Amino acid sequence: MHVMDLVFTLIRHPVSNQIFLMVKSFYEDIVYSGLPEDYSHTKRKKTIRFNQFILLILTAHFVCVISYFYFGLYISALVNLSAAYIFIVAYHLNARRKHPLARALSIFNLNCYLAVMNYMEGLKAGEYLFYFPYFLIMTFIIIFRRDFRELIFAYIITTIALVFCYYFCPQENHYQVHIVGMFERLHDSNLVLSLLLTAFFAYAIVRINRSNEAAILKEKQFVDTIYNTSLDGVVILDAEQLIITDCNRRAIQLLEIEDKKTIVGAPMELLFTREHIRLFQEIPGDLKEEAANSWQGELSLISRKDNTVFAFVNVVSFYDDNRHFWKVSVLDISEIKMTQFELMKAKQKAESASRAKSRFLSNMSHELRTPLNGIIGASNLLLQEQHLPDQASHLEILKFSSEHMMVLINEILDFNKIESGRFELERAPVNIRHFLKKLETSFSVQAFGKGLLFLVDIDEGLEQEFLTDETRLNQVLSNLLSNAIKFTHKGGITLGAKKLSSSSKKSLIQFVVQDTGIGIPAHKQQEVFDSFTQADTDTTRKYGGTGLGLAISKRLVNLFAGELQLISEEGKGSHFSFTLELEINENAKHYINNENVKHLPAFKKLKVLIAEDNFVNMAVARRFLVKWGIEVHEAVNGREAVEKCRANHYDLVLIDLEMPEMDGITALAEIRKTEPSMPAIAFTATVYEDMKTHLLTKGFMEVVPKPFRPEDLHSKIQKLIA
Repeated sequence: MHVMDLVFTLIRHPVSNQIFLMVKSFYEDIVYSGLPEDYSHTKRKKTIRFNQFILLILTAHFVCVISYFYFGLYISALVNLSAAYIFIVAYHLNARRKHPLARALSIFNLNCYLAVMNYMEGLKAGEYLFYFPYFLIMTFIIIFRRDFRELIFAYIITTIALVFCYYFCPQENHYQVHIVGMFERLHDSNLVLSLLLTAFFAYAIVRINRSNEAAILKEKQFVDTIYNTSLDGVVILDAEQLIITDCNRRAIQLLEIEDKKTIVGAPMELLFTREHIRLFQEIPGDLKEEAANSWQGELSLISRKDNTVFAFVNVVSFYDDNRHFWKVSVLDISEIKMTQFELMKAKQKAESASRAKSRFLSNMSHELRTPLNGIIGASNLLLQEQHLPDQASHLEILKFSSEHMMVLINEILDFNKIESGRFELERAPVNIRHFLKKLETSFSVQAFGKGLLFLVDIDEGLEQEFLTDETRLNQVLSNLLSNAIKFTHKGGITLGAKKLSSSSKKSLIQFVVQDTGIGIPAHKQQEVFDSFTQADTDTTRKYGGTGLGLAISKRLVNLFAGELQLISEEGKGSHFSFTLELEINENAKHYINNENVKHLPAFKKLKVLIAEDNFVNMAVARRFLVKWGIEVHEAVNGREAVEKCRANHYDLVLIDLEMPEMDGITALAEIRKTEPSMPAIAFTATVYEDMKTHLLTKGFMEVVPKPFRPEDLHSKIQKLIA
């Protein structure tokens, strides 16, 4: 039977197998102790090696202790036990993550042990032979490149121990050796043991080197796989000799090269122009700033078959063994460039077609409007002149049809302007209340003609001027009102406008057009805002129209920075609304009814404080108050108003809400501390929900909005002092 067969037979034996498993478990418990999960691969290897070293040293000490007791060398046995105890301490330090201290203690202990043993037994006993495996042990447990200081420490301690042995250790020491020939026997046993240890550690180092070499080859293979399977072409260039040193498979495909051997070692001009090379040379080679030593951009390369490759290139400057290189990553964007080129051509065609369409519509508008104006003018003249009674209906049809045609042409031209982006809004002063009243006058007649109610709900706070485009706002509301009258057969139409909020410069206004007409089905409500679209074909056939009215209205509202909203239910009517933020015209002339102001009675012995930071508003208010016989005192901010109220008594205070240093609400709170019952009126341009209720809770008794009506201010003063 072969030896290996005998070994396997013994291992498979139940008792032998149990012993083998116990030894294996004991070995793993010692070697793999002190290995937490957060350790890196390098730290795990160092810890395992050190534990293996401790286990081997303790085994060698165990063998030595048995032999020393056998030979009666009790002092040597005691030294071995002491050294073994210190190695156990180093093992526990290593398990508690104190690795440098554990290795330093082991090296110091091993050198002290060898020095003492050489002195106790003499040099003839051959204890110095253990220095041969000791040097291999240092290679085993110390990584030269990373633990250079530790290696220097080990060599210093070892040198000191060797000097001590050479100069101070005797050749023979008879403290404990009394048997003839004992030195030769000790020398032979130490030689055998040192040879075994040397062979073991040499084998371990060879195994480690082989595993490291395999790991390096595996890592290189892994890097090569990533390098050659990259979607980017990679070319390595020598920045000093300006030659090509390497490239990956993708670069070979992009540049249409048969084999990279044909370009490796070739000059850079084979792939890159001189402009490219100058661009690469401008890249800084500062190793400290990784972000600074790279360049990105688009370049066009010429392949070996004279095909142009459009690429996004990333060039990185790096050093290897003090040699300067460039790594050029090439991402092929030729298809993207071709797509962009096709899109550019399509865009040019579309722009050309759009210009042709605009010229066509411009010419057609002139050609169509000229005869239509003649038809409309002629039909109006015929209606005013004498005509036969039977001809009246025909003339009315002629007039209606021509005017309807003019409306359709205007809508198409407006829509074309909006689509082409050549539509700009004007900014002119508009009194919203007067503007809406004119709309009421225009459309109420049409509504009453169909037997419909025409209701108007306009906020009184809109009696002021805003900067907006009256023509386009009129076009939006006219479209909505025309549709409401067209599609409503009973009930009524409501035109509403409400100021949702306001500041001293801007106001948020909501416009509403509501009807009780045929309504719009839920699944059609989005489509009615599309060009040339109505709710259904029956609507188009029955009511006519181009389907552009709502599309134009929606886009005009968008130009106003608003959004046209629709709420509708089929058979119950529709609710259109949009909200616009309009700028208040600060230079507007306030409307004052002089007839009403003339008949306002004067007050007797009334002393009023006005707190207002705007000079114009202060002057206007003072002019009317003085006319009414009131003694007026002025404050330009809230803090001054508080100080004047503390120094003087006033019958009434008129306070602006927005003032510097102290606002109106805070100022009134301070005034109430000394004048708890003095009448106070809020004088403000700000508007918000439940404003009056809120100001009444803050101590104000009345509110006068700006711009104010003199008769309104007079009546509220009279009410408060009565």
